[in-house]
Order: sequence, then C-alpha cells, then structure tokens
Amino acid sequence: MEEVDLSIFHLSPMAMWIQDFSAVKKIFQQWTDEGIEDLEQYLLEDPERLQPCLMAIQTIQINQSTLDLYEASDLNEILQSFASLHAEKVSIEKVNFFIALWNRKAQCICPSVNYTCKGKQIDIHLKASFMPGHEDDWERLLLTTENISDYQNARRFAESLFLHSPTALWVRDYSQIKLIFDRLKQQGINDLDNYMIRHPDFVRMCFESVQNIGVNQALLELFKADSKQSFLQNLWQILRESSQQNFHTQLLALWNDEHQQTRECEYQTLDGDILNIREQLVIFPHSHHNWDTVQIAFTDFSERKKLENHLLHVSKHDHLTQLYNRTFFNDEVINIQAKKDHPVSCIFLDINGLKEINDVYGHDQGDQILKRFGKILKTSLTQTTFSASRLGGDEFVILMPKAKQTQIIRLLDRIRCELEIDQIKHPDFPIHVAMGYATTQPDESIEELLKRADEIMYRNKQAFYNASLKD
Repeated sequence: MEEVDLSIFHLSPMAMWIQDFSAVKKIFQQWTDEGIEDLEQYLLEDPERLQPCLMAIQTIQINQSTLDLYEASDLNEILQSFASLHAEKVSIEKVNFFIALWNRKAQCICPSVNYTCKGKQIDIHLKASFMPGHEDDWERLLLTTENISDYQNARRFAESLFLHSPTALWVRDYSQIKLIFDRLKQQGINDLDNYMIRHPDFVRMCFESVQNIGVNQALLELFKADSKQSFLQNLWQILRESSQQNFHTQLLALWNDEHQQTRECEYQTLDGDILNIREQLVIFPHSHHNWDTVQIAFTDFSERKKLENHLLHVSKHDHLTQLYNRTFFNDEVINIQAKKDHPVSCIFLDINGLKEINDVYGHDQGDQILKRFGKILKTSLTQTTFSASRLGGDEFVILMPKAKQTQIIRLLDRIRCELEIDQIKHPDFPIHVAMGYATTQPDESIEELLKRADEIMYRNKQAFYNASLKD
C-alpha cells in the first residue's frame, strides 16, 4: 500500500480495517469444488457453516478511529475482546455479506452488533470493498465500521413505542394506491366515486395492493389473533361489509388528499364478536409524496356503543311489552308525514276488561296479559315493515305506511289467529280486543287518519261492553 494511502487511512475519522480474506476465498472455492453449486442456499440452510470463514480472517492494520470506537489501546486488545465478546450465532446479514463478496459486488454491507473492549454494546454498519489488485486473491480488503448506535437506539425506541402501545396500531404501505391514483388522474379521471361504481373490483384491487409493514400486540389482542400471520390471513373475515364500505370512503378521502381521517365502522374479531371501532388514519409527513408509511389507530368503543344502543332502546320501547312506546310513535308519525308514504293505514287496538282484571286479580295478572298481547302483535308483524306501539295503559296502535285496505285485512286475520292460539293456552284469562282501522283518504292528514281509526275502535269497545252487560 502506498504511503499516501496509509496516511489517509490513519487520519480518517471513520473506523477502518485492512484485512486478509484469502483463506475465506479458499474455503469458498473448496465448497464449489466439492459440488456445491449454490453457496447462498448452502449457507442459508445452516449459517453456522460460515464459522470457519470468520475464524480464517486475518487483520493486517487498523486506524486510530477503530481503536477509539472499540475503546482499545491496540489491535491485540481488540482481537482478544472479539474472541470473548463476539461468540454469537452467525446472522443472515453476515451470510449475505459473504455471498456479496463471492459474487464480486462492488461494495458489501453488513449491519451488526459489536462490543467495545470495555463491554459497551455498539451498533455498526460494516462496509467492505476489494483493494486495487486484490480482486482475485482477496488478500487485501478495506473495511469501514460506522457507529450507528444513536440511529439504532432511536429506531428501537420508536419500535418499542409502537409494539407496546396500549392503542391498537397497524402500519401499512399505500404507495401502490398512490401510483394507481396518479395514473387515473393522468388519464383524465376526476370522479373516483363514479369510477368505482363502474369498476366494482377496484376497491378490492386497491385493498390487496396495500403492503403490511407491522401490527402491534394491542391490535392482535383487539382482534383476538394469536399472531401477525393469523391476523393477515383472516383479513376478509375481520373486514365486515360495513368496513369494506369504510375502505371505499377512505379511498375517496385519499383521492382528495386528506392525509388524516377519522371514522367509525364495524369490524369482527376472529372469534366472531362484533367490534365498534373508531379508526384514525394518518399518512406520516415524510410520506405525503408516495404514501409508503400510513398508520391506522383503532379505538374500541363497543361497550359505549352497547350502552348507547341500550339507552336508545329504552327510550323508544315499552319496558313491559317490548313494543315501541309513545315517543317512538310520535317520531314515526313525523317521519311518515315527511316522507309522504301514502297511502297510510293504521290499526288502533284496546284490550277489553283490563281494568277489571287489575282490580280483581291484581296488576301482576294484568301485566301478564299485556306481555302476552305484546308477543301476539310482534308475532303478527313478523316479516312486515310495520310498527306496533303501546301508547299507554291498554291502548296500542299499528302504523302501516304504504299499506292499503287489503293489507290491513290480512294483518287483522293474523292478529285474530294469534289471539285464538293464545286463548287456547290461557283459557282462564282470554284476551279480548277492540279494534279500529282506517286508510288515508285523499288530502287527509295523518292526525285525521289516527283520529278516525281511534273513534272506530272506541265504538267497537263500547259495543263489547254493551254486549257484556246484556249477558
């Protein structure tokens, strides 16, 4: 080596080594002579086969920066510490490094973990290249050792925050979607929503183009997956129809350069449980140009949703009969009026003699009759879009938007049939009901319709009591 080169070598702020790899080449050559055609596959099958090569390397010189990096006074101290502190198994990165040498790559790179002579761990980036004139004999290689500990420690810290975050996180690569969008815009496509309607497979194609970078433990626990592989293999089970629609909406927002999005949708665990999820998507700032790093955070609000649904149910239902209540009825009347779902029909129903049963047999018996009648109405309304509400006491009403007289008659027949079945089961306390029904006439309001049906029901109720008095 020329003197000028040695001066640069010794003065370099980068840790540098000159090593003799000729014995390594002889081992590689011996393997090929023995008939091993694919050295890479041979070493990947058992990386420990590389150990004799590591032992055969001879270090010729190191510079002062190497001594400083490894906290050593001379080369011998480094070699002795390597023997005691670097007895770990051969990594895949080292295998790739030596294969790159064998394939005469211009520069061979290997990330690794080393230890200084004082036992301090350092992350290094090892680069090697053949010195001029030694490309065939491997007697002189120049190696540099860059200390990347600060970078690796920051990476480990960020990775730890991700993996151990209590928030369920999923990091994905949307770069292929970005390329697809760019091509569509170049083709003059402006309306993505219309394009997706005309190309129904587009959403799935986009979804399958996304690469998965990582999921954390909280995400696996949320979806009850025992591994990342299990989670990814069952994505279409996890993604219910509503969340597939959610991805459609997500694509539209991305098309409009919305790099932060929040929405709510339903997912499903691998156990089949439904999850109500608040999904927050963000494209990391350094990825705005290509969308290659997208993080999605999942917040489970299923328990809150259950409570909301329960409170909504309670506010709209009668606790005794589990039919709708007057609050729902009033809202439904307003909705029907707004939609103008004509014709509109309704049936008013009133249980005869309920007060007398309460007075003689007690309210428990009266409540049982109300529950039975609620069940009768529910059964009768099966496979219809009509609603039955308890307005209070013994009074009920069925609202029937877009229903004509013939549909009323069919429903009344079902109710009477269910009443007859109930009377056979409960002969001691048969249910007798007064009914009144009507269908809107031209220019008649819903209020007028309800009043007319209620009056008919009241007349039938009076007729029942008059007949009872005669008996």
